[in-house]
Amino acid sequence: MPLLNDKRIPLTPAPPYDPRRKRKEVWYLRFTNEIFTNYEAYINRLMLYHQPIWTCEATGRANLTYEQALESEGRDEHNRAEFRFCEVLRKRILFHVQFQTIRLEPLVEEIYIYYRFNFAIGEIVHCKLGENIYLARILDIFPGFDQRHMNGKAQQQPPITTTSSSSEETESEPDDIPRQPNGRLRFPDAFLHPTPATPVPQHQEPVVPSASDTPPIPTPDAAIPRLDPPVNPSQPLRYRIQLINEYGQPIEDIVRIVEQDEIRRDKRVFCRHMIQRLVRECAQRDSYIGAPWLIKPNVAYHYGISTVLPLHLQEAQDLAYANQARKRKAPLKEPEDKEAEKRARKEENLLQKAKLKEEKERQREERRKQAAVKYPIEDLDLPIYRKDPNLNWALIDMSPDKYTGPAIIPYPSGGRTPRPTPHKNTSIPDDVFETFISVWTFLAVFSDPLELSPFSIDDFERALCQPNQKSNILFESNACLLNVIISERKQDIASEIASGLVTEEYLESMKDEQDDSTKKQQDTAFSRLRREKVERGWRDTEQLKLSNGWDEEEIDLEDRKGWEAVLIGCLNEIATPSLVPDLDLILRHLVPRNNSTASERERQYPSLSIKHKLTILSFLVEAVNESNTIKDYMEQCQEQLTEFRRQKVELNKESKSLAARRVELDRRDRAEKEGKDSTEDESDSAAEDGGDDSDADSNDDSNDEDASADSDDSDSSTRGIKSHERRHRSRQEKLKIKQQKRREMEQLKKEMYAKQREAAKARSQELRQKAEERRKLEEEERALRKKEEQLEKDMRKYMTLRIRPLGRDRFYNRYLYLDNIGTSSTYGTGRLYVQSPSDIDIQMILERDRPDSQPEQPWGRGGGQWFMLALMKAQGMEEESEWLEKRLENQLTGTMTHSWWRSYSDPEEIQKLLSWLNPKGSRECKLKNEISKRHNYIMDSMKRRSQTLTKLESQGTKRNSRSR
Repeated sequence: MPLLNDKRIPLTPAPPYDPRRKRKEVWYLRFTNEIFTNYEAYINRLMLYHQPIWTCEATGRANLTYEQALESEGRDEHNRAEFRFCEVLRKRILFHVQFQTIRLEPLVEEIYIYYRFNFAIGEIVHCKLGENIYLARILDIFPGFDQRHMNGKAQQQPPITTTSSSSEETESEPDDIPRQPNGRLRFPDAFLHPTPATPVPQHQEPVVPSASDTPPIPTPDAAIPRLDPPVNPSQPLRYRIQLINEYGQPIEDIVRIVEQDEIRRDKRVFCRHMIQRLVRECAQRDSYIGAPWLIKPNVAYHYGISTVLPLHLQEAQDLAYANQARKRKAPLKEPEDKEAEKRARKEENLLQKAKLKEEKERQREERRKQAAVKYPIEDLDLPIYRKDPNLNWALIDMSPDKYTGPAIIPYPSGGRTPRPTPHKNTSIPDDVFETFISVWTFLAVFSDPLELSPFSIDDFERALCQPNQKSNILFESNACLLNVIISERKQDIASEIASGLVTEEYLESMKDEQDDSTKKQQDTAFSRLRREKVERGWRDTEQLKLSNGWDEEEIDLEDRKGWEAVLIGCLNEIATPSLVPDLDLILRHLVPRNNSTASERERQYPSLSIKHKLTILSFLVEAVNESNTIKDYMEQCQEQLTEFRRQKVELNKESKSLAARRVELDRRDRAEKEGKDSTEDESDSAAEDGGDDSDADSNDDSNDEDASADSDDSDSSTRGIKSHERRHRSRQEKLKIKQQKRREMEQLKKEMYAKQREAAKARSQELRQKAEERRKLEEEERALRKKEEQLEKDMRKYMTLRIRPLGRDRFYNRYLYLDNIGTSSTYGTGRLYVQSPSDIDIQMILERDRPDSQPEQPWGRGGGQWFMLALMKAQGMEEESEWLEKRLENQLTGTMTHSWWRSYSDPEEIQKLLSWLNPKGSRECKLKNEISKRHNYIMDSMKRRSQTLTKLESQGTKRNSRSR
């Protein structure tokens, strides 16, 4: 029966039969068979049944109508758990359930544990004989022979497991019973000769009750039915069983006595889930505390279970019903109480109206404040992060000097999509990544004056990360830089570093420091290193011997022999420990021993660490950057850029001219279209007027003809034969006049058609001329766009200041795109780089905690450092937040912290990044515009890089950067 609020709703009883009023009007409910004599009661019950508030008692499905719940119970009738148990077992379980007062879960656990190994006569169980499992019925139960007393050892009872049956424990179906080829069953030999090992005592009674031993029906004062007599776990039992088929019929009249561990119940039926279903289907419980489980009346009648409550349970039920009835009865209120309640309700309504008015005023003030915002503003002060969606989007001012609430941001996402996670470069450490980027950019920008073959940043990275392998990229890069220094020194136009002036000044300062005995010498790491006279260190005897004549000849790029000696000489001649960190370590590594050979020195450079390789290249770049070669190239680039800017101005003028021509064409087309529409309207009105005139003329002619016909009829009797000749002659004249008019009309039509053809031809010619003019205009615009694109590429080709941040996001992270369009055939970087905040940015973040210098804003401000860190964590930047927190602490203590670098290399990541950026913030507005402006170039370089890497992977070889 469907339940409402876990309770059964009784059906309306049928009205008594009255034979005297057989024609009385009644209302009938089809799906409940209820009969109503009152329409109001009928419609109220029908509306209640149609509401989706009912629950299926069998399946527990909720939010059903009464009819749907009935159908659900009917569909589940064939799958009832009651009939999955054998009759003996379910009768014992139902006797156990009756009048229990515990909850469902403990009751199910109690039944499961008790009946796990407690069998009764008549039960159907699974019997394991050999390797096979059979269906069997228990015929009798005997006490077993205890082997433990014989052996003197206590055997442990098998543990009770609460896990569900696995695939290994699942018993075979009755259809899997082994048979012989003739169809007879195949049994073990012991089963064919069931001779018990010991005689069965006849004087002992079975311990477990049989199926026929039905417990007596208790009286109202009797005790609650308890469990079956307890089984002594220390006393083993033996069972006499009869093998049966799937229909419950005996098989070949074979009986055997088996031990307790050889039989068991079907674990797919006897489990906690099925026991719980059985209790839910066959029993019900009231809603008051301590209510007993009662077997449903029809089930109790079928199994002979008493439904009379014991005395103490009946008293508890009567008390609970009386309390419920007392709560339903509302006491009569006095007039004073009613008046007081009325005043209280009125005051509450007034208070609610005041609160509502206050809330409307607050919302109006919030809208006024938000309307005063002139975007873009400071990214961390955007109001969207401080609007609380749980408080009707109330705006909270989180300024450090005003906000005292919890450190929680109301709306951290700001309505934007999550930021894509940038990739970390695992090959190049973060502490040298900036040097890596700057060196590659210098070599890529000035590859023409350095006479260096272009290469991508991935090639440069692979060349650095291949230890003990000679790389042509590193050789060419070092050789080209050294050749510029040698050339400048030969021409005596070298810079201070390349000419050695810095080294001489450094040596003189060191000599003065050593000779000055009146002043205390500063005990630095370098001075200690110099006093110790590092072997094969900077300007050591071995080093100076190898450096002799290093700048006499330039390095031959075709033959790399001896370039290591030139590098050693350059480092000893123009480098200093202040310019090159770890200079002594680098030189000691390049010169492995005194009197080393050239072949030994050739093997030393590839084994340098990435940091030392970049240190050498960075020093050479610094020395070459001030050379005349680079300065002349930059001047040429500036001159070329000046010319390109002049051309760009001319192209802008031409673009404005084409735009004006297009506007003129559009204006003329609109004017002609409007004139044509007005002409058609006038012709339509004229045609209507002409049609009216022609109708009037035709009517006049017809009237004249009618009048003449009438006059002829009236005079016909008097005129006679004379009038006949005159009418014949006038008729011929009329025919001639009509023919003449017809010929004139045809001539007019021909002339009109000729004029129309000439007008159409002229119109077609005019349209063709306009289309040709518009086509030429479009071709000129396309050509102009191509010129602008090519000019943009040329200008980017001669741009020498290539490392320029595109902008910063809301957390002061800097974004860089190192394009090199026009300088090489490679894809360049193929990535958009992200760098951590600089020292200036860190100082600006610290200033957020000091809002005194910031002006007041009607919409308030975001919080200080905690606000930024919490916002980063809420947007999934835990690692960056930890770095920034540590960096802020080190800024106060003066400790140095290395910056981090990340990158984006997928076009989809750029699209997600643009969706994450909020253009209402000042920094992200600029950054988004810059990325959008270079969007095509970024996408193209990323696609080219992806294609190159895919091609290398398909070839199955790792690309070695021009290594020999």
